[in-house]
Amino acid sequence: MKSFFYIVFGGLATLGIGVGFAHGVSMAWPVVTQAASSVKVPNLAATFSKYANFSISLPISLSPGITASTTISGLKRMIRYTASEEEDLISAATLSLPDASPVNVTAGAYIVKSINSGIVSLEHNSNTVMPIASLSKLVTAIVARQKVSPSARITMNQRIMATYGNTAQFKVGETFVASDLYYPLLMVSSNDAAEAFAQFYGRAKFIQAMNDFVQSIGAYRTSFEDPSGLSPRNVSTANDLVIIMKWIEKNDPGIMDITKMKTKTVRSHTWVNPTHFLNWSNYAGGKNGYTPEADRTGAALFSMDHDTDKYAVIVLGSAARDADVVKLLSKVK
Repeated sequence: MKSFFYIVFGGLATLGIGVGFAHGVSMAWPVVTQAASSVKVPNLAATFSKYANFSISLPISLSPGITASTTISGLKRMIRYTASEEEDLISAATLSLPDASPVNVTAGAYIVKSINSGIVSLEHNSNTVMPIASLSKLVTAIVARQKVSPSARITMNQRIMATYGNTAQFKVGETFVASDLYYPLLMVSSNDAAEAFAQFYGRAKFIQAMNDFVQSIGAYRTSFEDPSGLSPRNVSTANDLVIIMKWIEKNDPGIMDITKMKTKTVRSHTWVNPTHFLNWSNYAGGKNGYTPEADRTGAALFSMDHDTDKYAVIVLGSAARDADVVKLLSKVK
């Protein structure tokens, strides 16, 4: 009987405590939820997004006299250079070259010569006859401007388009005025543009005119078999190419002006000049070339001493044309 009483009383007491606790929780819950709703929890996604999109640009110093802009965007840092800053970087690279002999130049022949005074700063095999590749197009441009009317309409036919390479992205049937074809000829070294001029005038006559021209100005070791430079028999010497560059600078500087252009758009075509020296303020124009037989070739003009003097820099048979030009220029101080 006593055990039965304990069991019944204990069960009723436990039940009462449970009911009381449940009632207390039900009374307190609205207060707790109201307090919790008044607490502002940070939106971590929004906060991260805010700082991920944060951007600031600051000038930085790379070395004495050279600056660039650095942009911090989110978790990324980017450094951008303007055209003048790129020039500073290349100039700094040039000045940092060791003061060694130009034997480090890879070109089989080269010359650095003032076209004003005729003084030769550096030369190696400068009278050796070598293939010149697309440097031929400098003479192609000269002769075309003498023999073909700038308003002549030239159509890209199948014979023209059969020429190796299509850097200008011409299509059969397209027609251009002659004055527009100098841009692809000299900016992107279009073999089709060279053939277009030659075939329009008469290919054999045009090539003969190229050979007559170089002989008339004293470039006696220069000769051509085609207007583009694809033929390994288009040959010259570093010295002869200086003569040609000097003639252009004096008599038809518009050719050099085209070679300095970065882009040109004619109707649906946009041609982008790949020359690496375009951002140099002292670059006065030039032409590059390449064929397996000629390797890399280059003929360029650079202003020195605040434009009072210009140097022709010619490299033939080079394995690293731009690096060779930089090394040679570093010696002209």
